[in-house]
Amino acid sequence: MRRSLATAFLIAASTISASAGERGDPQYFVKAWLQMPDRSFEQTSGWCDGEDDCFVPIGEHVIQLRDMSASSYTFSFWNDPSQQDACCVSHTGFPTLRLWSGRPRVVPLYYTPRVSGDPGQILFGNLVIAVEYLG
Repeated sequence: MRRSLATAFLIAASTISASAGERGDPQYFVKAWLQMPDRSFEQTSGWCDGEDDCFVPIGEHVIQLRDMSASSYTFSFWNDPSQQDACCVSHTGFPTLRLWSGRPRVVPLYYTPRVSGDPGQILFGNLVIAVEYLG
């Protein structure tokens, strides 16, 4: 049963991807899965045109993608993009991270000291993200 559901999802994603390459249509298909330390999760998918910043909601948070190209993109994770600071940072300690496109990436996210009150790295969760270029 799970195998047939997974196959149906992949077929649907491929069909959507194949039909979105015309000029003026979104150029990127984004799929993401957020796994929290308590094993709860959120998942999302969305479209980006690559022209401007792209915001993809996931649960009560937002993924921001910028500087998108066929090979890479800049990623950050927010409670609300209207806030001045991102809620979480990558393992590097920076709120933005440059990722390569083409296959899913696992990004461990940590609360910022501003949010957690602790200067150490407290795990927020792991984000699995895939950005597919459709052009």
